[in-house]
Formats: sequence, structure tokens, C-alpha cells
Amino acid sequence: MLAEKSNTTFTGQTTRHELFGKVWKAPDQKAVVCIIHGFGEHLGRYTHVAEYFNTKNITCYAIDLPGHGNSSGERGVVRSLQDFILAVDFLYEKAIQENPETPVFLYGHSMGGGIVLRYLLMTADPPAGALVTSPWLKLVNNPGALQIILGRMALTFALNPVKETKLNPEDLSRDAEVGKAYQNDPLVHGKASIKLFFGLNDNGVYLMDKTFDFRTKLLLAHGTEDNITKYQASKTLASRHPDQMDFKSWEGLRHETHNELNKEEVLEFYSNWILDQANS
Repeated sequence: MLAEKSNTTFTGQTTRHELFGKVWKAPDQKAVVCIIHGFGEHLGRYTHVAEYFNTKNITCYAIDLPGHGNSSGERGVVRSLQDFILAVDFLYEKAIQENPETPVFLYGHSMGGGIVLRYLLMTADPPAGALVTSPWLKLVNNPGALQIILGRMALTFALNPVKETKLNPEDLSRDAEVGKAYQNDPLVHGKASIKLFFGLNDNGVYLMDKTFDFRTKLLLAHGTEDNITKYQASKTLASRHPDQMDFKSWEGLRHETHNELNKEEVLEFYSNWILDQANS
């Protein structure tokens, strides 16, 4: 039984982009979560997540990242990873300012997970905690060596071609309806510029290179049958930060754990973790 829906949209501005966002307000909020979506998608694909969190007294904020959804920017094109970092910072600061008495968390999935991890190393005001699911640390199917070399060469000549990523919708979830909805969603795209790819790929290399002080508690979760981002990379990262990261391995689940056949079990686990951290 979902709580009575109470949501509003908003817009915001970074130095380069106009951002579209949404708030799902919980009736008796105990925590606030900022949702950062994955590559090629948009905040609307997290409506069921936000509505479920609302039933647990968790308010949700979300934005469409630059070049995604209803935010401005050419599809799949960014100047650098900084375009995404600025968008996360805008959302996080908005959530803090509007909820000064409530713990604020970050929740990033896939591309959004890698961005959230990097943001934690940069912000002057760490959140109460962070949920990171199936993060882009390493891809299961990376471009070949020749493609990497040609891509690096293109960047040296200030070229930024856009390519189709050709993601297989079946890799998202064991629920076939999720893949069908993804394919038919007009706000979903599969475009990635060279700068976007290398910004995210290099961010993963950076995060995997050594241990860090993320300055807050994290839940890192990944499905063992993810064929998009590498499960083992998440497991390795968590093992290097045992005091900061709880690791949740979802046996048999694919890339979008929040959209799996057992999504209510998944979302209950995530929301309970958030509330446990908020209460502590």
C-alpha cells in the first residue's frame, strides 16, 4: 500500500545546464535521499523507488543529469565529469537547505554510483550516508584497445564524436517488462560522446586505484549476474574500505537491482539501511 502521493517538480541551474528535478515528499520524513540515475536514463524511472521510500518515511529528491531526460544539453554529451558533479552538488545542497533538521543521503546507480563516489571525495559537507548500486567502476564489455587508442587520439584533436552504446535491455533485469519499458521510453537514449565515456571510465580507474576516505558510511550493492558493470569491481572496492562500506551481494540479480523480480525485497533492504544510518 503506497502512501498518498505528494510530489512536485522544480528546475535549477548550473554554470552550463538547466536541470529538471522532482521531489517526492514523505508525510512524516525520517530521512531524505537524493537519487542520481544511470547512463542514458532519467529520474522518471525511479518513481516506484521514491514512492516505496515514501512509505518508509523517506523523502526523495532527484534530477535529470545534463544531457539526460528533461534537463538541457545534447544527449550523451558533456564537457567533462565536472558537469555531472555540479548537478549532484546542486541537488544535494537544495535537499540540505530545504530539510535542515533531517539527515540527507545520496543514492547513485550505475553511472550515478560512480559519480556519487567521486562526489564524496570532493564535497566539503559529506552526507549522512550513501547508497551506491551497480556502480560504473569497470564495464563488463569495454571497448577494444584499438577503439581506446583512437578515442584518445580524437580527444587530442579536440574531437568529441557521439556513438550509440547499444545496451541490451535484457541485461537490466530478469523482469522482461523492464527491458520493454526501457526500449519504449522516449526519454531514454543510448548516446555517449568520447568525453563522456572517458570521463566515466577514467573515474572508475581512479576510484579503483587506491583506498580513500569517503568520510561517510556507504552501502555498496551489486547483482552477481550484472552484465553491464562488473560485480567483482564493487566487491573489491568494498573489501578495501571495510570500515566505511557495507557490501550487499544480490545473488542472481542483474544490473538494476531496484527493478528486479524481487524489487520489494531489494527496496526494503535499502530503505532499512538508510533508516538505520539516520537513527544512528
